[in-house]
Amino acid sequence: MKEFNNYMEQVKHSVSQMVLFNKYPNVSENYYYNDLQPGVLESLEYGNVYQWYAVEIIGNESEETERLGIFWDDDFEIYIMPVTHVGTGWTGVEPVDERKRVED
Repeated sequence: MKEFNNYMEQVKHSVSQMVLFNKYPNVSENYYYNDLQPGVLESLEYGNVYQWYAVEIIGNESEETERLGIFWDDDFEIYIMPVTHVGTGWTGVEPVDERKRVED
């Protein structure tokens, strides 16, 4: 598993392009039923997904895209990246692993 210094470095490793898509939960009736990682599900439960991005990933889905919580939306045919932190620049945020529960 690759080690990263911060969230920005982690995103740049897996994502080539991204567009803010905060209306995603409003326009996708089935978003909650996509293959969401446990950390993302827990963040949704507590209202802690603060931003949604439509992203183009580098290469194929991998352990690194799973750590970021990136998932494929069949209805829109795009990858979606939920962001579960707010208020701090991405270079000041620790790398995430959305495969694990936040409370672990």
